[in-house]
Amino acid sequence: MRILPSAAALWLLSALALSSCQSDNAPVANDLNSSNPEVATQARKVQELLTEVDRQKAVIEADKAKLTAIEQQLEGSRQNLDGLKKQVQATP
Repeated sequence: MRILPSAAALWLLSALALSSCQSDNAPVANDLNSSNPEVATQARKVQELLTEVDRQKAVIEADKAKLTAIEQQLEGSRQNLDGLKKQVQATP
């Protein structure tokens, strides 16, 4: 059940990461419509790389959140194991 809140957090982080870069792309967006074909082509490459960087950052954040959820599950499982061991030892 801990994964579901993490999934919502991942979605939110991804959306924030993608929306935060839009202001950084403003100068590139202007160059996309340049009358110089070389400038426009290079601006497209820059735009594609910016998008790829943002996607990769979102993937990294999602993986961090998944790792945190798995670590929490591991800790809970360890605590359950310790409790079961104590219960077995206490039972004659």
